[in-house]
Amino acid sequence: MLLQNAVATASLLAYIGTADAWSPSNSYAPVTGSCAGNTNLVRAADGLSDAETQWLEKREGNTKVALKKFLERATKDFADSSIVDEIFGSATPRAGFAACGGGYRGTFIGAGIAAAMDERTEGANEHGLGGLLQGLSYMSGLSGGTMFTSTLLFNNWTSVQEIVDRMNDGDHSIWDISQSPMNPGGSDTQYTNKVFGTIKNALKEKYDAGFDVTLADVYGLFTGYYLYPSLPDGGATYLWSDVQDMDTFKNGEMPMVIELSSVESADETAVSLGSTGFEITPFEFGSWDETVKAFTNIKYLGTEVSNGVPTNEDTCVTGFDNASFLSGASSNIVNYIYYQGSAMYQTVIGTIKSKFIPANSTVDRIDVNIISPNPFKDTSYLTSSDNTHVESDSLYMVDGGFGGQNIPFNPLMRKERDLDVVFASDTTFNTADVWPSGSSLMHTYDRQFMAIGKTDAFPYVPDTETMMSLGMNKNPTFFGCDSSNLTDLAYVPPLVVYLPNRAYSFNSNITTWTLTYTKEERLAMIQNGFEIATRNNFTDDPGFLGCVGCAVMRRKQEQLGLEWPAECQQCFQQYCWNGTLVNSRNASSTAPPTANDALPESADISPLITSECSGDDCFSTIHTATSTTVTCHECEENGAVQTGVVTSTIETEECEESTTRVTATAECEECEEGANGGHKYTTISSMTTTTEVCEECEEAEYRATATANGSKNGSSSGSNNGSNNSNGSNASSKSNGSNSSAKSYTAAPTIMQVTIGTPAASRVSVIQNENNGNSLAITSIMTMLTLIGAAFELM
Repeated sequence: MLLQNAVATASLLAYIGTADAWSPSNSYAPVTGSCAGNTNLVRAADGLSDAETQWLEKREGNTKVALKKFLERATKDFADSSIVDEIFGSATPRAGFAACGGGYRGTFIGAGIAAAMDERTEGANEHGLGGLLQGLSYMSGLSGGTMFTSTLLFNNWTSVQEIVDRMNDGDHSIWDISQSPMNPGGSDTQYTNKVFGTIKNALKEKYDAGFDVTLADVYGLFTGYYLYPSLPDGGATYLWSDVQDMDTFKNGEMPMVIELSSVESADETAVSLGSTGFEITPFEFGSWDETVKAFTNIKYLGTEVSNGVPTNEDTCVTGFDNASFLSGASSNIVNYIYYQGSAMYQTVIGTIKSKFIPANSTVDRIDVNIISPNPFKDTSYLTSSDNTHVESDSLYMVDGGFGGQNIPFNPLMRKERDLDVVFASDTTFNTADVWPSGSSLMHTYDRQFMAIGKTDAFPYVPDTETMMSLGMNKNPTFFGCDSSNLTDLAYVPPLVVYLPNRAYSFNSNITTWTLTYTKEERLAMIQNGFEIATRNNFTDDPGFLGCVGCAVMRRKQEQLGLEWPAECQQCFQQYCWNGTLVNSRNASSTAPPTANDALPESADISPLITSECSGDDCFSTIHTATSTTVTCHECEENGAVQTGVVTSTIETEECEESTTRVTATAECEECEEGANGGHKYTTISSMTTTTEVCEECEEAEYRATATANGSKNGSSSGSNNGSNNSNGSNASSKSNGSNSSAKSYTAAPTIMQVTIGTPAASRVSVIQNENNGNSLAITSIMTMLTLIGAAFELM
């Protein structure tokens, strides 16, 4: 992959061209004004909006040229490539890319995959899928994937190549996360103070304008400084609706970006697979789910309405649809931290709240993105008996992946958008050695058989045991290859090209809570993503480019009744899942696992969703820095139960000064055995204490170290990424081309020194098992929050 590593010498403003429109208040605060003749701001979710339909017509004028060019290159070695002209003589295939969550792991792997598809990337046309990105109609993101999609979107559809060319450490360029989040300026304390001060002022402006502010606002604004640093105040004045005025978007020269968020009910503190999902687009905000089934004009979010009509005639709010706020709602992890249940968390959160949230604020939830007034108040488009979200005064938004669907498939699967193929990264964190297991595919498949998903459709997929046994979680796999086998679903969904995270040139199994990467690590992750998308620059399979072309053409070939090239037949035998299962139990049945519809009750691990498992140690959760080990033995079924175990001590020491200590201890349950679906489990704890020490000495240097004693972590210190398994499509074996092992890094890291299977180049060495998709173990973030809280106490 030829991604250049040039040092940034130009101004940050050289990164992007900006749209003409900005927040009408030129601040983070929404303002009240005219509705510009819009008498009803809400529509039924019975099709695409007029605005999206008109935009799509412009986009297809561009995708037709781009996809035809790509497919001509992909099929140039076919014995007969006339199918390309036959398809484009009648129709244009419609494609999308779903960028998975997973923190910065998801951001950078997603970026590498997109770079492989982008003709602007050096080498992508020779060694990659160059031109495919130019042929995409849609791109969706959530959580860490949102941080990728938002970066491209709000930097005027910049390229990954351009970001890489200007990438450096310590210059506050795009994705410069070389400094600890508690100290974004590093030695430049003026910059750090400016960031914190600007965020505090922005919240005050929004609050003074009469709108709720929470720690989720803080999170979104803070993230903006890393994703779009050239925008004033990290995007504090830039809006989602501003995208409508970007020339690249108006002219259909880029895909439409759709980001996902989930909504909690007022009495909930977590979401599940059955929770209502919301789309965020440049035109609209809303949900296809039966509990809302409506969309509102995103420009007028924040307007008080009843059944879509402004309660004050011709008086609407604008400026509420802030880029950092809504993209933050798609990747918001604050509520997981808030409900961790630890006195430590509550103390730290309380400190940060006191520094950022106005003292007279009476908001009842500080952990969610609050959209208030509720734009769907009193609407009647829903088809569910559950009217919670149309009766409530506010919507409480959280990370779109928290319900188990960590790959944002749903917007791209909608029948209304009529896609032919969806490329999907999987950077979830399901296995003990930090690789995906395919569980997110299962969750999306299962949801279509729940009441909430009855208007969804998704191809058949195997259970995670099959995925891992046949190596499909380490190799590209196609799902839904034959539409004639999908007719018993709600409709025929797009074909899915599944691209799971795996190691080629870099061990990319980095935890979500690794919050600091060097330039070299960022580049290595992006390059590994490029190699995932191209099967190691086509060295694993020189014919993979042609196979991708076949996937793009398949639905149109079926619809038009065209002859299927022999090369495509061979590709589908190699890459399509043919229904093989490793045992008689198919987890992708019409009865979705009920465990996915409710989170465990334990406060410490309530974010987790019970996963599939196999082997003697099928469910191993390592809470690094809290010395918690949960190991499930005798995996006879697929259920696993965890109980919370936390013992933490945080010390802040200032040389020759007094010591401030905050200690939280939660007693551990030892050797509990119980049954959950026939699966025995054991909770093991040795009451290990973790100590984080922050020393402010002559160099004013902050450092934290962690020790974990007396606890077996239940995980190998390395990972073998090699595979000789077939993907289940034929009898031949398909190697994943990697036998590299993750290596523990032993030099003193920036924040903590706890390593389990980290790449040799990694400086931030905190690896925690995040079973069940991208469900997050929160413990290492506690260090960051504690130190930020301590820093504020010293301000």
